[in-house]
Amino acid sequence: MMEGAAALFALAYSGLVLFVLASSLRKIYPPMRAALTAFVLSVVVHGASTLMAGEHATLALAFWGIPHLILLPLLLWSARQQSRVRP
Repeated sequence: MMEGAAALFALAYSGLVLFVLASSLRKIYPPMRAALTAFVLSVVVHGASTLMAGEHATLALAFWGIPHLILLPLLLWSARQQSRVRP
């Protein structure tokens, strides 16, 4: 039961981080570049914190890495939708 709650928390946390960061970056970059920049920044920061996790590094990587990979297609799809010119 707790594993499912932890997985749901990890997915929600990653979604919040990625979409809020991409939304903030969209004010200075085009949508697709903002989405990719948000993903790269998040991976760098979380990767650095994973290096400090010691013996629990694999668990820490799974906690943020898998949700980031699940959300990346949604983030890119959202950026593509925002970059389309609407009549």
